[in-house]
Amino acid sequence: TAKKNNMRIIAVVMGEPDSQTRNKEVSEMLDYAFAQYGIEQLLSKNSIIGQREVEKGKEKYVELVPVEDVTVLYKKMEGKKNATYELEIDNLKAPLKKGDVVGKLKIIENDKVTRSIDITVNKDVKKANILELYWRYLKDIFVGDVRLK
Repeated sequence: TAKKNNMRIIAVVMGEPDSQTRNKEVSEMLDYAFAQYGIEQLLSKNSIIGQREVEKGKEKYVELVPVEDVTVLYKKMEGKKNATYELEIDNLKAPLKKGDVVGKLKIIENDKVTRSIDITVNKDVKKANILELYWRYLKDIFVGDVRLK
């Protein structure tokens, strides 16, 4: 294996007569891979990608983060891909613990989902008591932030 510019390549060679030939073949394969391919980072691990409302939470909203770096592989001769992503988030209901998986981030390349990464919350959200929920509702009425279902 070899790692360069945040890209790890694994090469396997079988059937070579000796270790010198095998090492030469692996070296050529790794050189080719690093010369021809690159990694584009779309998002960093734990970078905030949005926020969602938490039902019955002490905090009204919680921030969402991916559990790992979000990257795509591209062929250098073709240029970087126009990869996008979309979020599929569950309905969030308190209590939540930091690191709870609450949805998926889907990587889309050429109109196809190529990878799916877990989305978590970046802090604990405790359940609000009835007085806190009532106070928030009253406050939202006067501020104009009530969403009737």
